[in-house]
Amino acid sequence: MGITVVERCLPGRQRGRYVHSQHSIVLNTRLHSRQKAHTFGHELGHAHYGHEHDEKPGSITGIRQERKADEFAAKLLIDSYDYEVTERMYGPHVPTLAVQLGVTAPMIYAWQSMQRRQNARAR
Repeated sequence: MGITVVERCLPGRQRGRYVHSQHSIVLNTRLHSRQKAHTFGHELGHAHYGHEHDEKPGSITGIRQERKADEFAAKLLIDSYDYEVTERMYGPHVPTLAVQLGVTAPMIYAWQSMQRRQNARAR
């Protein structure tokens, strides 16, 4: 995709950001591995869709962009077969699924949301 990825100490609780004008992703150096994978996938989603982050926080467009970026990351990070096997082994408890699959709980929620919509369309 031609995206440059750098790690820096970011202010506050900011985990990462995609800078559209520079085609770069900045990841916070303080992230643990699951957070880093989530954040990288999420920011890569913004890059894939060309999101410029010009939206006001909480705007409908901003909320949609965040959902799309999370779902992009979930597709990258969660394999359908692995999810099904893990859920059969450990049950539907989201934090347990996240740990077993090496992702964050929000990635599990994004993946589940996509699956529900796909199943609803298939009916």
